[in-house]
Amino acid sequence: MKTLLEDGRIRRLLIRGTNWVGDSVMAIPALREVRRLLPRAHITLLALPWVSDIYQGSPWVDAVWLYDREGRHAGAAGRLRLVRKLARGGFDAALLLQNAFEAALLTRLAHIPLRAGYRRDGRGWLLTHAVSIDPRLKARHQTYYYLDLVERLAGRARSLDTPSPTQDRTTPELPLPPEARAQARQQLKEEGIRFQSKLVGVHPGAAFGSAKRWMGDRYAQVLDRLTQSQGVEVVLFGSRQERPIAESICGHMATRPLVLSGRTRLSELIAMIACCDLFITNDSGPMHLAAALGTPTLALFGSTDQVATGPLGPAAAVLNKNVECSPCLLRECPIDHRCMTRITVEEVFQEAVRMLRAGG
Repeated sequence: MKTLLEDGRIRRLLIRGTNWVGDSVMAIPALREVRRLLPRAHITLLALPWVSDIYQGSPWVDAVWLYDREGRHAGAAGRLRLVRKLARGGFDAALLLQNAFEAALLTRLAHIPLRAGYRRDGRGWLLTHAVSIDPRLKARHQTYYYLDLVERLAGRARSLDTPSPTQDRTTPELPLPPEARAQARQQLKEEGIRFQSKLVGVHPGAAFGSAKRWMGDRYAQVLDRLTQSQGVEVVLFGSRQERPIAESICGHMATRPLVLSGRTRLSELIAMIACCDLFITNDSGPMHLAAALGTPTLALFGSTDQVATGPLGPAAAVLNKNVECSPCLLRECPIDHRCMTRITVEEVFQEAVRMLRAGG
Protein backbone atom coordinates (compact mmCIF):
# COMPACT_ATOMS: atom_id res chain seq x y z
CA MET A 1 0.00 0.00 0.00
CA LYS A 2 1.40 3.38 -1.03
CA THR A 3 1.66 5.73 1.93
CA LEU A 4 -0.77 8.60 1.58
CA LEU A 5 -1.18 10.28 4.95
CA GLU A 6 2.22 11.91 5.47
CA ASP A 7 2.61 15.29 7.14
CA GLY A 8 3.57 17.89 4.52
CA ARG A 9 2.35 15.90 1.54
CA ILE A 10 -1.27 16.99 1.86
CA ARG A 11 -2.25 20.62 2.40
CA ARG A 12 -6.00 20.27 1.93
CA LEU A 13 -7.83 17.02 2.69
CA LEU A 14 -11.48 16.15 2.08
CA ILE A 15 -12.99 13.43 4.28
CA ARG A 16 -16.33 11.91 3.28
CA GLY A 17 -18.02 11.15 6.58
CA THR A 18 -20.36 8.27 7.35
CA ASN A 19 -24.14 8.53 7.02
CA TRP A 20 -25.54 7.46 10.40
CA VAL A 21 -25.16 8.81 13.92
CA GLY A 22 -23.67 5.66 15.42
CA ASP A 23 -21.22 5.17 12.55
CA SER A 24 -20.21 8.82 12.73
CA VAL A 25 -19.35 8.48 16.41
CA MET A 26 -17.45 5.24 15.81
CA ALA A 27 -15.42 6.99 13.09
CA ILE A 28 -14.16 9.65 15.54
CA PRO A 29 -10.96 7.74 16.46
CA ALA A 30 -10.08 7.65 12.76
CA LEU A 31 -10.60 11.42 12.46
CA ARG A 32 -8.50 11.95 15.56
CA GLU A 33 -5.71 9.86 14.02
CA VAL A 34 -5.87 11.78 10.73
CA ARG A 35 -5.44 15.03 12.63
CA ARG A 36 -2.48 13.59 14.52
CA LEU A 37 -0.86 12.48 11.27
CA LEU A 38 -1.62 15.73 9.43
CA PRO A 39 -1.37 18.49 12.04
CA ARG A 40 -0.77 21.22 9.44
CA ALA A 41 -3.36 20.20 6.86
CA HIS A 42 -6.72 21.89 6.41
CA ILE A 43 -9.31 19.12 6.84
CA THR A 44 -12.83 19.48 5.45
CA LEU A 45 -15.49 16.93 6.34
CA LEU A 46 -18.34 16.30 3.88
CA ALA A 47 -21.35 15.04 5.85
CA LEU A 48 -25.10 14.59 5.52
CA PRO A 49 -27.15 17.23 7.37
CA TRP A 50 -28.57 14.86 9.98
CA VAL A 51 -25.12 13.91 11.33
CA SER A 52 -23.25 17.17 10.79
CA ASP A 53 -23.90 18.48 14.32
CA ILE A 54 -21.63 15.73 15.67
CA TYR A 55 -18.66 17.53 14.13
CA GLN A 56 -19.49 21.13 14.95
CA GLY A 57 -16.63 22.48 17.05
CA SER A 58 -14.63 19.30 16.53
CA PRO A 59 -10.88 19.72 17.07
CA TRP A 60 -10.18 17.17 14.33
CA VAL A 61 -11.70 18.99 11.37
CA ASP A 62 -11.41 22.59 10.21
CA ALA A 63 -14.65 22.81 8.25
CA VAL A 64 -17.87 20.86 7.75
CA TRP A 65 -19.55 20.92 4.34
CA LEU A 66 -23.10 19.65 3.97
CA TYR A 67 -24.06 17.10 1.36
CA ASP A 68 -27.77 17.88 1.17
CA ARG A 69 -28.79 15.08 -1.16
CA GLU A 70 -32.48 15.57 -0.42
CA GLY A 71 -32.35 19.30 -1.09
CA ARG A 72 -29.70 21.40 -2.82
CA HIS A 73 -27.74 18.36 -4.00
CA ALA A 74 -30.69 16.19 -5.04
CA GLY A 75 -30.79 14.61 -8.48
CA ALA A 76 -28.24 14.83 -11.27
CA ALA A 77 -28.18 18.64 -11.26
CA GLY A 78 -27.64 18.73 -7.52
CA ARG A 79 -24.83 16.18 -7.69
CA LEU A 80 -23.17 18.22 -10.41
CA ARG A 81 -23.47 21.30 -8.20
CA LEU A 82 -21.66 19.41 -5.42
CA VAL A 83 -18.96 18.17 -7.82
CA ARG A 84 -18.25 21.75 -8.88
CA LYS A 85 -17.99 22.85 -5.28
CA LEU A 86 -15.55 20.02 -4.51
CA ALA A 87 -13.51 20.90 -7.58
CA ARG A 88 -13.20 24.50 -6.37
CA GLY A 89 -12.05 23.31 -2.95
CA GLY A 90 -8.46 22.79 -4.06
CA PHE A 91 -8.20 19.43 -2.31
CA ASP A 92 -5.01 17.43 -2.67
CA ALA A 93 -6.67 14.21 -1.48
CA ALA A 94 -9.97 12.65 -0.46
CA LEU A 95 -10.37 10.05 2.26
CA LEU A 96 -13.63 8.15 1.93
CA LEU A 97 -14.86 6.76 5.23
CA GLN A 98 -18.26 6.24 3.62
CA ASN A 99 -18.31 3.06 1.55
CA ALA A 100 -20.59 3.84 -1.38
CA PHE A 101 -19.63 3.84 -5.05
CA GLU A 102 -21.07 7.36 -5.29
CA ALA A 103 -18.53 8.73 -2.80
CA ALA A 104 -15.67 7.65 -5.05
CA LEU A 105 -17.40 8.82 -8.22
CA LEU A 106 -18.06 12.33 -6.93
CA THR A 107 -14.43 12.86 -5.90
CA ARG A 108 -13.19 11.44 -9.21
CA LEU A 109 -15.48 13.77 -11.18
CA ALA A 110 -14.18 16.65 -9.04
CA HIS A 111 -10.64 15.75 -10.19
CA ILE A 112 -9.27 15.38 -6.67
CA PRO A 113 -5.86 13.87 -7.49
CA LEU A 114 -5.56 11.36 -4.62
CA ARG A 115 -8.59 9.31 -3.58
CA ALA A 116 -8.44 6.69 -0.84
CA GLY A 117 -10.93 4.28 0.65
CA TYR A 118 -11.87 0.65 0.97
CA ARG A 119 -12.00 -1.41 -2.21
CA ARG A 120 -15.69 -2.34 -2.18
CA ASP A 121 -18.98 -1.73 -4.00
CA GLY A 122 -17.14 -1.94 -7.33
CA ARG A 123 -15.37 1.36 -6.82
CA GLY A 124 -11.71 0.29 -6.63
CA TRP A 125 -10.95 1.55 -10.14
CA LEU A 126 -12.03 5.07 -9.11
CA LEU A 127 -9.51 5.20 -6.26
CA THR A 128 -5.79 5.91 -6.40
CA HIS A 129 -5.35 4.22 -3.00
CA ALA A 130 -7.78 1.31 -2.78
CA VAL A 131 -7.48 -0.66 0.46
CA SER A 132 -8.65 -4.25 0.80
CA ILE A 133 -10.61 -5.04 3.96
CA ASP A 134 -8.59 -7.01 6.52
CA PRO A 135 -10.48 -10.25 7.40
CA ARG A 136 -9.61 -9.70 11.07
CA LEU A 137 -12.02 -6.76 11.14
CA LYS A 138 -14.93 -9.21 11.39
CA ALA A 139 -13.89 -9.97 14.98
CA ARG A 140 -13.17 -6.38 16.01
CA HIS A 141 -15.20 -3.38 17.07
CA GLN A 142 -16.37 -1.19 14.19
CA THR A 143 -14.10 1.64 15.31
CA TYR A 144 -11.27 -0.49 13.94
CA TYR A 145 -12.94 -0.53 10.50
CA TYR A 146 -12.30 3.19 10.10
CA LEU A 147 -9.11 3.40 12.13
CA ASP A 148 -7.42 0.54 10.27
CA LEU A 149 -8.05 2.30 6.95
CA VAL A 150 -6.26 5.40 8.22
CA GLU A 151 -3.37 3.47 9.70
CA ARG A 152 -2.78 1.46 6.54
CA LEU A 153 -2.80 4.63 4.44
CA ALA A 154 -0.22 6.09 6.83
CA GLY A 155 2.03 3.04 6.86
CA ARG A 156 1.98 3.09 10.68
CA ALA A 157 1.62 0.46 13.39
CA ARG A 158 -1.92 -0.88 13.33
CA SER A 159 -4.44 -1.02 16.17
CA LEU A 160 -5.69 -4.34 14.79
CA ASP A 161 -2.67 -5.90 16.41
CA THR A 162 -4.13 -4.91 19.79
CA PRO A 163 -6.63 -7.53 21.02
CA SER A 164 -9.21 -5.11 22.44
CA PRO A 165 -10.18 -1.42 22.24
CA THR A 166 -7.99 0.91 24.27
CA GLN A 167 -8.98 4.21 25.85
CA ASP A 168 -6.33 6.25 24.10
CA ARG A 169 -6.60 4.76 20.62
CA THR A 170 -10.06 3.48 19.84
CA THR A 171 -12.48 5.10 22.28
CA PRO A 172 -14.55 7.86 20.66
CA GLU A 173 -14.74 11.15 22.48
CA LEU A 174 -17.20 13.94 21.82
CA PRO A 175 -15.99 17.31 23.13
CA LEU A 176 -18.82 19.62 24.18
CA PRO A 177 -18.40 23.37 24.78
CA PRO A 178 -19.45 24.38 28.32
CA GLU A 179 -21.93 26.88 26.91
CA ALA A 180 -23.75 24.10 25.02
CA ARG A 181 -24.21 22.11 28.20
CA ALA A 182 -25.38 25.22 30.08
CA GLN A 183 -27.92 26.03 27.37
CA ALA A 184 -29.21 22.45 27.39
CA ARG A 185 -29.57 22.54 31.16
CA GLN A 186 -31.60 25.73 30.87
CA GLN A 187 -33.81 24.18 28.18
CA LEU A 188 -34.46 21.18 30.40
CA LYS A 189 -35.35 23.48 33.30
CA GLU A 190 -37.86 25.25 31.07
CA GLU A 191 -39.38 21.83 30.32
CA GLY A 192 -39.83 21.15 34.03
CA ILE A 193 -36.64 19.34 35.04
CA ARG A 194 -35.65 20.67 38.46
CA PHE A 195 -32.16 19.14 38.78
CA GLN A 196 -32.83 18.59 42.47
CA SER A 197 -31.94 14.93 42.01
CA LYS A 198 -30.17 12.81 39.43
CA LEU A 199 -31.37 12.87 35.84
CA VAL A 200 -31.90 9.64 33.91
CA GLY A 201 -32.15 9.89 30.14
CA VAL A 202 -33.73 7.06 28.17
CA HIS A 203 -33.72 6.20 24.49
CA PRO A 204 -36.20 3.31 24.14
CA GLY A 205 -36.28 3.23 20.34
CA ALA A 206 -33.98 1.90 17.63
CA ALA A 207 -34.35 3.06 14.04
CA PHE A 208 -33.05 -0.24 12.65
CA GLY A 209 -36.06 -2.21 13.83
CA SER A 210 -38.03 -3.72 16.68
CA ALA A 211 -35.59 -6.59 17.24
CA LYS A 212 -33.21 -4.15 18.95
CA ARG A 213 -35.81 -2.76 21.35
CA TRP A 214 -36.39 -3.81 24.93
CA MET A 215 -40.07 -3.89 25.87
CA GLY A 216 -41.78 -0.61 26.74
CA ASP A 217 -43.65 -1.93 29.77
CA ARG A 218 -40.34 -3.08 31.26
CA TYR A 219 -38.77 0.32 30.69
CA ALA A 220 -41.79 1.74 32.51
CA GLN A 221 -41.29 -0.55 35.50
CA VAL A 222 -37.59 0.28 35.78
CA LEU A 223 -38.23 4.01 35.53
CA ASP A 224 -41.02 3.90 38.12
CA ARG A 225 -38.75 2.01 40.52
CA LEU A 226 -35.89 4.44 39.97
CA THR A 227 -38.21 7.38 40.52
CA GLN A 228 -39.66 5.91 43.71
CA SER A 229 -36.51 4.48 45.27
CA GLN A 230 -33.81 6.84 44.00
CA GLY A 231 -35.82 10.03 43.49
CA VAL A 232 -34.52 10.49 39.95
CA GLU A 233 -36.03 12.64 37.24
CA VAL A 234 -36.57 11.02 33.85
CA VAL A 235 -36.54 12.30 30.29
CA LEU A 236 -37.36 10.19 27.21
CA PHE A 237 -35.53 10.95 23.96
CA GLY A 238 -36.08 9.78 20.41
CA SER A 239 -37.12 10.77 16.93
CA ARG A 240 -40.57 11.93 15.89
CA GLN A 241 -41.25 8.43 14.55
CA GLU A 242 -40.34 6.98 17.94
CA ARG A 243 -42.71 9.15 19.93
CA PRO A 244 -45.40 6.41 20.06
CA ILE A 245 -42.87 4.20 21.83
CA ALA A 246 -42.31 6.90 24.45
CA GLU A 247 -46.04 7.49 24.88
CA SER A 248 -46.59 3.77 25.34
CA ILE A 249 -44.02 3.75 28.14
CA CYS A 250 -45.72 6.75 29.77
CA GLY A 251 -49.01 4.86 29.65
CA HIS A 252 -47.53 2.17 31.89
CA MET A 253 -45.94 4.57 34.40
CA ALA A 254 -47.28 5.92 37.68
CA THR A 255 -45.55 9.27 37.12
CA ARG A 256 -45.28 10.76 33.63
CA PRO A 257 -41.70 11.65 32.65
CA LEU A 258 -40.64 14.43 30.32
CA VAL A 259 -40.99 13.29 26.70
CA LEU A 260 -38.75 15.03 24.17
CA SER A 261 -39.08 12.50 21.36
CA GLY A 262 -39.18 14.39 18.07
CA ARG A 263 -38.56 17.73 19.77
CA THR A 264 -34.78 18.05 19.72
CA ARG A 265 -32.26 18.78 17.01
CA LEU A 266 -29.18 16.57 17.09
CA SER A 267 -27.08 19.34 18.65
CA GLU A 268 -29.66 19.73 21.43
CA LEU A 269 -29.88 15.99 21.96
CA ILE A 270 -26.12 15.74 22.35
CA ALA A 271 -25.99 18.54 24.91
CA MET A 272 -28.98 17.18 26.86
CA ILE A 273 -27.49 13.69 27.04
CA ALA A 274 -24.38 15.32 28.50
CA CYS A 275 -26.59 16.70 31.30
CA CYS A 276 -27.77 13.22 32.32
CA ASP A 277 -26.35 11.24 35.23
CA LEU A 278 -27.33 7.97 33.53
CA PHE A 279 -28.47 7.06 30.02
CA ILE A 280 -30.43 3.83 29.49
CA THR A 281 -30.78 2.77 25.88
CA ASN A 282 -31.04 0.07 23.26
CA ASP A 283 -28.28 -0.33 20.68
CA SER A 284 -28.71 2.96 18.81
CA GLY A 285 -27.07 6.16 17.64
CA PRO A 286 -27.86 7.99 20.91
CA MET A 287 -26.16 5.12 22.77
CA HIS A 288 -22.91 5.92 20.98
CA LEU A 289 -23.37 9.65 21.62
CA ALA A 290 -23.83 9.07 25.35
CA ALA A 291 -20.79 6.82 25.66
CA ALA A 292 -18.60 9.25 23.70
CA LEU A 293 -19.76 12.12 25.94
CA GLY A 294 -18.67 10.16 29.00
CA THR A 295 -22.24 9.95 30.32
CA PRO A 296 -22.73 6.68 32.26
CA THR A 297 -24.44 4.51 29.66
CA LEU A 298 -26.41 1.30 30.24
CA ALA A 299 -27.01 -0.42 26.89
CA LEU A 300 -29.42 -3.31 26.39
CA PHE A 301 -28.27 -5.63 23.59
CA GLY A 302 -30.09 -8.50 21.94
CA SER A 303 -30.13 -9.00 18.17
CA THR A 304 -26.92 -7.07 17.50
CA ASP A 305 -23.28 -7.75 18.36
CA GLN A 306 -21.85 -5.85 21.30
CA VAL A 307 -18.33 -6.85 20.22
CA ALA A 308 -18.85 -5.01 16.93
CA THR A 309 -21.04 -2.06 17.93
CA GLY A 310 -21.11 -1.91 21.72
CA PRO A 311 -20.68 1.46 23.45
CA LEU A 312 -17.08 2.48 24.03
CA GLY A 313 -16.57 4.90 26.86
CA PRO A 314 -15.16 5.24 30.36
CA ALA A 315 -18.58 4.66 31.94
CA ALA A 316 -20.44 2.29 29.60
CA ALA A 317 -21.98 -1.07 30.49
CA VAL A 318 -23.90 -3.67 28.49
CA LEU A 319 -26.61 -6.14 29.48
CA ASN A 320 -26.83 -9.02 27.02
CA LYS A 321 -28.18 -12.54 27.55
CA ASN A 322 -26.16 -14.01 24.65
CA VAL A 323 -28.89 -16.43 23.60
CA GLU A 324 -28.18 -19.13 21.02
CA CYS A 325 -29.65 -17.19 18.06
CA SER A 326 -27.95 -13.89 18.87
CA PRO A 327 -26.58 -11.86 17.19
CA CYS A 328 -28.98 -12.46 14.30
CA LEU A 329 -28.80 -8.85 13.02
CA LEU A 330 -32.44 -9.02 11.92
CA ARG A 331 -34.79 -6.03 11.97
CA GLU A 332 -37.66 -8.04 13.43
CA CYS A 333 -37.51 -11.21 15.51
CA PRO A 334 -39.09 -14.18 13.67
CA ILE A 335 -39.56 -16.19 16.88
CA ASP A 336 -40.01 -15.12 20.53
CA HIS A 337 -37.57 -12.19 20.96
CA ARG A 338 -35.82 -14.18 23.68
CA CYS A 339 -32.67 -12.08 23.50
CA MET A 340 -34.64 -9.16 24.95
CA THR A 341 -37.36 -10.89 26.98
CA ARG A 342 -34.68 -12.63 29.07
CA ILE A 343 -33.31 -9.27 30.21
CA THR A 344 -35.33 -8.73 33.37
CA VAL A 345 -36.61 -5.58 35.02
CA GLU A 346 -34.68 -6.48 38.17
CA GLU A 347 -31.37 -6.77 36.28
CA VAL A 348 -31.76 -3.42 34.60
CA PHE A 349 -32.93 -1.74 37.80
CA GLN A 350 -30.04 -3.09 39.88
CA GLU A 351 -27.43 -2.14 37.27
CA ALA A 352 -28.94 1.33 36.94
CA VAL A 353 -28.79 1.84 40.71
CA ARG A 354 -25.19 0.64 40.77
CA MET A 355 -24.21 3.05 38.02
CA LEU A 356 -26.04 5.98 39.63
CA ARG A 357 -24.25 5.35 42.91
CA ALA A 358 -20.90 4.92 41.20
CA GLY A 359 -21.36 8.31 39.59
CA GLY A 360 -21.46 9.96 43.00
